[in-house]
Amino acid sequence: GATFLFFSGDTVTIGDVSFKLKTPKNPELVPQNYMTDSLAQSVVQHLRWIMQKDLLGQDVFLIGPPGPLRRSIAMQYLELTKREVEYIALSRDTTETDLKQRREIRDGSAFYLDQCAVRAATEGRILVLEGLEKAERNVLPVLNNLLENREMQLEDGRFLMSAERYDKLLQDHTKSELDAWRIVRVSEDFRVIALGLPVPKYSGNPLDPPLRSRFQARDIYHLPFKDHLQLLYSIGSNISAERISQILSFATTLCSQESSTLGLPDFPLDSLSAAVQILDSFPTMSVQHVIDRLYPYNVFLGKEGRTAVKDALKVSIAYSYQALIVLGYSIHPFKTLAQYLLSFIFECVVGDIAN
Repeated sequence: GATFLFFSGDTVTIGDVSFKLKTPKNPELVPQNYMTDSLAQSVVQHLRWIMQKDLLGQDVFLIGPPGPLRRSIAMQYLELTKREVEYIALSRDTTETDLKQRREIRDGSAFYLDQCAVRAATEGRILVLEGLEKAERNVLPVLNNLLENREMQLEDGRFLMSAERYDKLLQDHTKSELDAWRIVRVSEDFRVIALGLPVPKYSGNPLDPPLRSRFQARDIYHLPFKDHLQLLYSIGSNISAERISQILSFATTLCSQESSTLGLPDFPLDSLSAAVQILDSFPTMSVQHVIDRLYPYNVFLGKEGRTAVKDALKVSIAYSYQALIVLGYSIHPFKTLAQYLLSFIFECVVGDIAN
């Protein structure tokens, strides 16, 4: 059945999971404007899963194809639960100092400035690491201890210690003693949300098994066909439902699991909302013209690839969403439609090669 999201006082509930909200110390660090009035059921299910792991004190790894969906879901969760964020986009140039501490010289004296991971740990924020597959393999292991037992040795001599161990020490020692020993308490609200692409399908460095085991992982694939169709219908009020279903069926076909056998690059599904807005503003523009803008296959594909894409486009336009229902093709799951279109494309491509 459907999963519902609602607020009751200072508690937010998704399905059967509830989270008690806290007032953020720095409200400017809480993401804004990511939540929408109507969330797709698949997104609500993802938010419920993240909330479950958050309540269990576990870090999560959202893995899926390129696009803003994973980051959007992470930010929606932080906005929903009023959590402060520390965000870093990882790259090949990211070093340990970008995660832990940076050294700075002021007035002839050296200072260490806490970076995102340390700030998140001490202030109880959520550390969002985007692009895990881009980081060099020797960089992320610095987070191993912080992820496993919430401990980390810092460059300035301080030592981050888990809230549980710190509170036990407080029973036998005073806070001033612990401060003298340079022990810093890691907040019990500290969590890590990592975002990455599946490697080897996409290029990048695979995660080391010890680091991977620190996360609870979830596959964040594109929105289901039905949810995406409803979203596009709400955006393009001046466009016929048939035109929207044509462009979505074509895009979903190129992103299906089976299309990888043709070696076709993924269609940028997340750009469809913008494409439908353009069609809504310029009703005389053709679907073909919009697709050429989003997916310039004539530029980056060879002869066989171009033929496959053109055939997919012909089929998508000839057999629109409504026509396929009449023909008896189910849209739930949408895979049946993708298989149908791809079988047609294979026949066309094989026929062209044979001729």
